[in-house]
Amino acid sequence: MVIRSPAARRERAREHARRGILEAAAVVFARRGYKAATLADLAEAAGFAPPSLYRYFGSKEEIFKSLVEMLAAEVTATFEVPVDRTQPLAERLRTLFEAQRRVDESRGEIFDIVLGNAAHGAPCTLEGRSLADPGAGIAYYEEHLAGWLKRNAARRELRHPPEVAARAIAGIVFAYHHSRRESVDPADRMRLVIDLALHGVSP
Repeated sequence: MVIRSPAARRERAREHARRGILEAAAVVFARRGYKAATLADLAEAAGFAPPSLYRYFGSKEEIFKSLVEMLAAEVTATFEVPVDRTQPLAERLRTLFEAQRRVDESRGEIFDIVLGNAAHGAPCTLEGRSLADPGAGIAYYEEHLAGWLKRNAARRELRHPPEVAARAIAGIVFAYHHSRRESVDPADRMRLVIDLALHGVSP
């Protein structure tokens, strides 16, 4: 049995409230964009009066920055999911993409913000890259994917250096990410991405 102190319970409740605010804010930012969304909009979506929101976040900018940090931490963690090096590279990629699909399912609105135009004008960075740059999201993904390939793919399995392979695969992943709301089975889309990444378009 876990016994928590009153201070620990308060902190847990505070973190729960902060997460709820962030998840509600993600929907507002995705629908309205960063510039158009107001603190009043964010408070209303989260079920708070605007002054109450200041108990958890100091500004709209802080909320947006916290959203990006939350998503970045969850996506970065997918690159650390263990893979079985005895499996074919396609299966190792499937393990990676499956972990990322689960994050996408739970954080779809935040992905839309970071990867789309909704972040335009946001004074925020993603690992040092300004989100005002539309290429920030894919550059972040490329960098982590290159590191994953170096750790989890043998040189004989890649026709090009990991950085080049990561750029090509990231382009395919992002192209199909933007079509994820089409009525295509996620497993079929994943198979197609892996096939294109490993074999290209020639028969």
